[in-house]
Amino acid sequence: MSNLLFWGTVSILAVVILLSSVGAWALGAYDDGHRDRIECTVTGAVADDGNPMGRRSWSTPAVEINTSDCGSLVFTGGAGKDADNAIAEELAQGGRFSFEMGRATRSLSGFFDAAGISWTPEVLSYQKID
Repeated sequence: MSNLLFWGTVSILAVVILLSSVGAWALGAYDDGHRDRIECTVTGAVADDGNPMGRRSWSTPAVEINTSDCGSLVFTGGAGKDADNAIAEELAQGGRFSFEMGRATRSLSGFFDAAGISWTPEVLSYQKID
């Protein structure tokens, strides 16, 4: 019985790991060719130094964006700490911005919100509207 339990647990774990890695790859591949734009009211932004001991488990520097109508977003398109600080300063002034994101990422953010799962979608570019 314990042998069956062990191999059952290992099999389930292997499937979860496989689906996670293949799913992340497929999401990125789809998003590369399918983009959407959303308009959001930015209320604040801060440059994140990419410290892996922080909120995220990877070490990519990013700008965390707070909005009043689109939730939290993250922008990783800066070219280092100085660029991220400049982008955060621009966004922190607030106002309406248009953000480009992958279509699958946009669709999944609604699913995660409905499921109560904390997830910050990545935006690929931004543009001030007003």
